[in-house]
Amino acid sequence: MSQLVGDRDRDRAALELQRHYRDGRLTTDELGQRLETALRARNGAQLRRALRDLPAWWADSPALRSPLRLLRNAAFVVAGAVVWLFVSVGLLIAFVAWLAADGPGLGGLLAFPLIWFALTWLLWRGNRRLRARP
Repeated sequence: MSQLVGDRDRDRAALELQRHYRDGRLTTDELGQRLETALRARNGAQLRRALRDLPAWWADSPALRSPLRLLRNAAFVVAGAVVWLFVSVGLLIAFVAWLAADGPGLGGLLAFPLIWFALTWLLWRGNRRLRARP
């Protein structure tokens, strides 16, 4: 027996069908028929019938087609998260030490969050560029 589906599942299937239509895999008539099937689906089998013969969402992603590239990208994400965590904790310790030594001042209260934001943005951009490389 197939599992019952909810509105969220039907909406996800409809979005997926629309993406395939935009990518040119479905005609307008096919989209209409499949959307009707997906939006009326009560169980997983009916929902799968609406998506039959279409590639999975991850099949279009070059980064996910290659297991080696997927593993490399995951390593970059983990390394970036670890570096970000250490930088954030270090900056927090520096901020607390500055507060203890000099007391709160407008310059420091503005500077530390701006430095943290800038470092976070730079790490995010660098990590994204590394993952985009072939």
